[in-house]
Amino acid sequence: MPLRSALTALLGALVLTAPAQAQGAGGQDGLPVALFTQRDGPLAAAGNAVANGFSDYVAMINRRDGGIGGLRIAVRECETGGESARALACYEEAKAAGALAVSPWSADTAAALLMRTGADRIPLVAVGNGPPLAARGAVFPFAFAPPATVWDGLGVALAALMEGLGGPEGLRGKRLAYLHRDSPAGREPVRLLDALAADLGVALRTYALSPDPGEAAAAPWRAAKAGAPDYLILDGSAGLAGSPLAEAAAAGLPLNRIVALGGPGEAELRRAGPAARGFREVTWHAVTDSFPAFDQIDLLVIDAGASRTPKEEATGLLYNRGVYNAVVVAEGIRNAQRLAGTARVDGETLRRGLEAVRLDGARWKELGLTGFGASLTLTCADHSGHLAGFLMEWTGAKWVQVSDKLNPLRQRVRPHVDAAVRDLLARHAAETGRPWPERPDPCDRS
Repeated sequence: MPLRSALTALLGALVLTAPAQAQGAGGQDGLPVALFTQRDGPLAAAGNAVANGFSDYVAMINRRDGGIGGLRIAVRECETGGESARALACYEEAKAAGALAVSPWSADTAAALLMRTGADRIPLVAVGNGPPLAARGAVFPFAFAPPATVWDGLGVALAALMEGLGGPEGLRGKRLAYLHRDSPAGREPVRLLDALAADLGVALRTYALSPDPGEAAAAPWRAAKAGAPDYLILDGSAGLAGSPLAEAAAAGLPLNRIVALGGPGEAELRRAGPAARGFREVTWHAVTDSFPAFDQIDLLVIDAGASRTPKEEATGLLYNRGVYNAVVVAEGIRNAQRLAGTARVDGETLRRGLEAVRLDGARWKELGLTGFGASLTLTCADHSGHLAGFLMEWTGAKWVQVSDKLNPLRQRVRPHVDAAVRDLLARHAAETGRPWPERPDPCDRS
């Protein structure tokens, strides 16, 4: 796996080396893609798995196929430590290095870069942690949030609770706690959940989780326990510091009443021991390695000593999320090359390639990933897909699927996204005196 490296490093030909060295590729010899990592700091337990999945899949394509269209994909890792300031610095370095796309791996970073990447015409690909506005291609042509936005994920979590209670009426009158990172992206869904809770007749209380250890970390969980919630939603799309499951268990909250989005990872679940049995998480893809593409990752990358991933950790919910992210970026590059008629593409062309992503059953099979994910179609107007999700449950040793597909409450969520778009456009007009900039090519002609 490539080590994190400063994006100021010279772009050279992509070389697969020992795990302790980075992979690079030059502007003339490769297709640079920026991956912002969280290998260090309070989010490292989850961040390493995600980064490894992304980079292992790309390394497999480079070794097996020589890249895409004869050009290797150069994963340019930049370590953020989960800090917004470092993430913004990583973006400036990625832009200077000519990155074709940026994968932020943080809801906070994705939200912070929404305007910048659009102005710079660099596609932002936020898999599972994109803000709702990133789905609106007519407004943000360079932002993508496949296969679902954060709001979609929260909709799936609520749908899961409804299903377990026999429908919306079963949820009425219940007490729900929402626990999230104390950050802009963590707080942003509160307005949506407030509105949905009122509509569903649910008593909602929200709690911000502190990144600081000790008493500060424990206090929100104790406060949630005092509120006697029937169910809890744990939003990790912006990252989760510390050991939230241990803190929840210590506060006396049953972990099998929690539905999570975006983490935590398997390592923390194992540390939590028997208390973690029954913990559930939303996902949109498989969490196992029973696919030919994973066999090729093992053979060509991990067994060859070209990865940072321990063999026993080359799958799982977060590792596979990284693989999913890499699949979407790679498909966008393939489409861009086909549309442009050339192997060397730019951000503008990659944007068009991402809008042409069609991951149906036949294409998943061609990729050696039959059953890995549901059919995903991105378009000019829809940069997400808003796919139905499903629940995985932790048995104490592994994940098992415990629900059918769950619609992310599209009809309930959509009006709130529409309102957020209207607010953004009105605010922009009031502050600048100008209408929102039009897409380079209107959706009705894309």
